[in-house]
Amino acid sequence: MKLEEVKELNRLLQNQSNGRNKDVSLYVDNLHTSFLEFEEKFILPSTSVFEIEFEAAEKYLRSLLQQIPELIADSLVLPEPRPKRDIDRLFLIKPFYTEGEVFRENTPEVWREKLPPYAIVTSFHVMHLGGAPKEDIYAQASQGKTMSVYTKRAYFSSRVVPLDSLTVHEGAIIDFTAKRYQESDFMVQISRDPGEGIRHTFFGIFEEIDYSKQVALIHESLGITSADWTLGKIFAPLAVEYLTLTARFLEPSLNMIAKDFNSFHQVVDLLLRPDSMTLEESARNSFFAWLRSHKAERIISPSGNMAWKILRGERT
Repeated sequence: MKLEEVKELNRLLQNQSNGRNKDVSLYVDNLHTSFLEFEEKFILPSTSVFEIEFEAAEKYLRSLLQQIPELIADSLVLPEPRPKRDIDRLFLIKPFYTEGEVFRENTPEVWREKLPPYAIVTSFHVMHLGGAPKEDIYAQASQGKTMSVYTKRAYFSSRVVPLDSLTVHEGAIIDFTAKRYQESDFMVQISRDPGEGIRHTFFGIFEEIDYSKQVALIHESLGITSADWTLGKIFAPLAVEYLTLTARFLEPSLNMIAKDFNSFHQVVDLLLRPDSMTLEESARNSFFAWLRSHKAERIISPSGNMAWKILRGERT
């Protein structure tokens, strides 16, 4: 999208922080993609098959502001997906701090004075690829344009990314870079066989690499058991992406995401900078309490596919 279009979308999202979410249920489907299901249908707009166009983004965000303002209010729209291959998604970013006023004013002046250490990056799947029942089709797909449908679902992903820099132009965030770590921080033992040794896992942002073994070893190093994270492989709470380690959230509220992450951010920092600090017991306890608060109930969707309804309980 063009800069002026991005700025227009940013204005749409400004001053919406007083809105409250309507009743919404949260699920993870059999492709490990999280989605929100609303009580009422909205129109998923048609857009170019090559990018999310301004008109489609505006309509989509207006619909979400009616349903889940707590997840998108006062965020800033990224003009291009990150990574660029995710052309079917609309990306929002909201930098935040770990102390004082967590969400300070979204201005370059504030960020230049002190760069936010983290940002919540939320993406939404806007392109519909087909398969809707006839009664839910609002407009058929045409050459170069996706189908528009009535739907109750918003497919999304939210993660916290440690920031190294923000690229800002005329008040809009054009890009960001994740905090890069020394290669040795991603040198992990992926096999206990003597001949396997250590495999180098530092990676590029556009590479398709399976980091499940590395994430499994991170879980092992932290002592995470199946009793702590009952969702298992349905959804990964930690992931290797954006040149760093991110925490991934099943939560439709930016304030709750920042609050939860701030309570245990030392755990993530320590994993990537093992010589930089001593982990406080309160951070470890908060991390495990956050893990244990997630429960899942398996369901069968109307299309016959498995999905898991996410149930958040009290921290224990």
